Amino acid sequence: MRRSYLICLLALCLCGCGLMLSPGPAPVRLQLRPVLPGRVTTKPVDMQLVVARPTAGNEISSDAIAVSFPNREIRYLSATFWTADVPFLVQRFMLEALDASGGLRGVGDDTMGLAADLRLLIDIREFGLRCLEDGTPSQGVFAAHVRLLDLRNGKILGSLNVEEKTAAGDGDNSALALACEGALSQGLARCVAWVLQNSGRR
Repeated sequence: MRRSYLICLLALCLCGCGLMLSPGPAPVRLQLRPVLPGRVTTKPVDMQLVVARPTAGNEISSDAIAVSFPNREIRYLSATFWTADVPFLVQRFMLEALDASGGLRGVGDDTMGLAADLRLLIDIREFGLRCLEDGTPSQGVFAAHVRLLDLRNGKILGSLNVEEKTAAGDGDNSALALACEGALSQGLARCVAWVLQNSGRR
């Protein structure tokens, strides 16, 4: 009798634990598909370039979608995330954009063993949404400081500050993702054009 009682009690406890540990609805993951710049018509620069993993402040270094307010407060979209952390995404899309341009002999990251001449350094200053005073998302923003390092002599060939903004739509997830995607697309285009312009300098 006592054994049956203990078995029933254990079963009830396990059921209760199952309820307490229920994960709830799965988080929403928003996929970015920025527009990549077109292929250049000129002959590729005879250089190979490595895109280093970008740096970013703690507030934008994860997969959370940052929302900034005029009072400098930063919040995050609830239960909605990017498909990967922001530095990884920016590095990946910068690689794809440079490769799509065809303007360099080779492009890769630090894991590819590329015998690189140049290294692109990216410090992400902002990526996400900006809100009005009433909390309504108004813009998607991508801001970064970019430097081009000549690995042959250790010199910085130049630097570029990028800040691109795209108006947000009616506030649903798709519209918010498109606003961020638009700002990132513009930022990639500016960076690629700048890299190709500066990569031939000695």
